[in-house]
Amino acid sequence: MRFALNTFAALTISVASLGFTACNNNQPASDQQVQDQAAKTTQDVKAGAKQAAADAKVAAANAERKVNDIAAGVKEGLKSNAKPGAGTVNINSATEEQLVELPGITGKRAQLIVQGRPYGSASDLVSKGILTQAQYDRISGQVIAQ
Repeated sequence: MRFALNTFAALTISVASLGFTACNNNQPASDQQVQDQAAKTTQDVKAGAKQAAADAKVAAANAERKVNDIAAGVKEGLKSNAKPGAGTVNINSATEEQLVELPGITGKRAQLIVQGRPYGSASDLVSKGILTQAQYDRISGQVIAQ
């Protein structure tokens, strides 16, 4: 819309300047001069329109990329089962209270995690039979073993 108004304004100014040029000269402009000037003005407006269209295309692509990034972030946030404020938890040093903040970890599971220490990697929770693979998958991005 803004592009159309800018193009219309440029064309209007160019046509008006043609009229003023013809009125201000003591000699009337020939039909050929008016046609040539109109053709040149049209070429200038056309070139400006092409550039504006190219700029609009780039802006639209950037906006689409930003919208896609936002949508991906929202989707990831919805998929995450993390409780608000839950960060990375070291399963070798976390308290039971910290462990129960993880999704799906009950007080009993937290006790089992503490009793099963030390862990070489977070996936040891599965290999030691403390969590099922599905339970581990829910928290795998939130736990480390150091």
